[in-house]
Amino acid sequence: MSIGYGAGVRRLVQVAGHFPGRWWRQIICLWLCCLASQPLLAEQFSSTNVQLLYGNHFHDPYYGSNTSGGGMTTVTVEHFGTWAYGDNFLFVDFKSGNFVDFAGRPTGKTTRMYGEWHPRLSLSALTGHDLQAGIISDLFMAGQINRDGEGFKADMAGLGINLILPGFKFFEVDGYARKDNFNRMTWQVTTAWSLPLYRDLLVLNGYIDANGSDNNGVEVNGQPQLLFDPVRFLGHGQNSENGSAMQVGVEWAFHRHRLVHSSVLQAMLKWTF
Repeated sequence: MSIGYGAGVRRLVQVAGHFPGRWWRQIICLWLCCLASQPLLAEQFSSTNVQLLYGNHFHDPYYGSNTSGGGMTTVTVEHFGTWAYGDNFLFVDFKSGNFVDFAGRPTGKTTRMYGEWHPRLSLSALTGHDLQAGIISDLFMAGQINRDGEGFKADMAGLGINLILPGFKFFEVDGYARKDNFNRMTWQVTTAWSLPLYRDLLVLNGYIDANGSDNNGVEVNGQPQLLFDPVRFLGHGQNSENGSAMQVGVEWAFHRHRLVHSSVLQAMLKWTF
């Protein structure tokens, strides 16, 4: 581990300690401390990044992204890793803004948190048989846990597939049975991808979630990102094991169901460890 990486983790632990909610502080600090250990849970491959985003026009009370004036800054800490029996993806959003309620009244809160953990178990690894068939590279038992600092929770279990598609670094589809604290048991389908473009100077990353609800029809949200690699552009190759240490670009955050049509373009910086 580099000195800079360790110092960065320690700083993130300090930042997490300032956010409300004792449970959230414990979970985030524990996770960040795990990132500082080597190897991380015997992972065969891992990649961690920090993203800084800013966007305006955030008026989405259903997701708690509802601010006076619409401005919101988000710091996202994201980790992906593979191990002998599957993979893990998790992230935590630290959001900052002057948050308002459904009626537009100030809540007095300037910070919010949201996080997800997506563990998957490879059926090829579990059974000892190669399950690749055509464009399907593997099948997975998949789970998902979503939490925020305001009491929202969603738990999911289902199956996933990895697809081999021309040009894509990865493309996965996961289908779940979903239970959250606002709806009866329902469903969710998640698609995630990474597509390098133009000699790897650009990359199109993202995900789209679609899920059912009791009263609002099908709910769809996603965050596609288009990122530019200045290190490669300047001819210096890669300056980190998992790619360039810095990328710049934009993220489109959208959320739609019967009662909300939120769409925000955010400026974005991304640092990969």
